Amino acid sequence: PGFSVSQVPVAEGKSVQQTVEILTRKLELLGAEKQGTFCVDCETYHTAASTISNQGQTGKLMYVMHNSEYPLSCFALFENGPCLIADTNFDILMVKLKGFFQNAKANKIESRGTRYQYCDFLVKVGTVTMGPSVRGISVEV
Repeated sequence: PGFSVSQVPVAEGKSVQQTVEILTRKLELLGAEKQGTFCVDCETYHTAASTISNQGQTGKLMYVMHNSEYPLSCFALFENGPCLIADTNFDILMVKLKGFFQNAKANKIESRGTRYQYCDFLVKVGTVTMGPSVRGISVEV
């Protein structure tokens, strides 16, 4: 089975939170049942300056993600490269690799919200934040 994640536009004249409430109300009217909450976060790492040679190479990005649906796993996606699934201790390894990859702390993104079960679909409606600012709405089906 596949899944789809979409960014949902904020309803005209409404706040992000009001739009989330409209979406969740529609799901509940359809008969969807609340099944707790979820959280997905993504931290961006960039190649440390000391590892980039003087030959005009550009740094690479790596995205490290956590998902409450997979509490014992950590996911790393290399820019234009492979995806790695590791256990949660991967975060400790990233601290030890700070000479190679540095955390761009200002770029941590989170999506938090409510999980719903609708027939055989799992639907998650979340608020996307970057640091303290709200950036949008995500819907995962």
